Amino acid sequence: MPIKTFLLPLLLVFSQIPLKAHDHTFESWNAKYWEDYPFECVETGSTPEYTRCYMEKANKRDWDLRQELNNDKLWKDWMSARRRICSHYKSKHFGQGTIKPLMTISCEMRLNTEATRYCLNGEDKQCG
Repeated sequence: MPIKTFLLPLLLVFSQIPLKAHDHTFESWNAKYWEDYPFECVETGSTPEYTRCYMEKANKRDWDLRQELNNDKLWKDWMSARRRICSHYKSKHFGQGTIKPLMTISCEMRLNTEATRYCLNGEDKQCG
């Protein structure tokens, strides 16, 4: 009997169900993202200010994709691969210029759009 008393809580700890996208809200997730960012969104502002505006739009699209996939591991893997691919190509095009972050975000948004358009909504019948 004492072993069961010990093992049951231990099993419960190790069998926690991973968090899914619906366990969070976009607002709390997005707010956490901007905690330490020194610039506010200003559409007509400097590059870092405008980049924040664009990134807020990208965050919303990322969140929508996260909800659609409903698989945090898959979503994180997608985000990581997408970020590396876009960073690679935008580094080739823009080096370390101030426009690179904005162009990288644009690339990431484009890849999200393509994945959603062709694979998730069924527009491309060959997507699988």
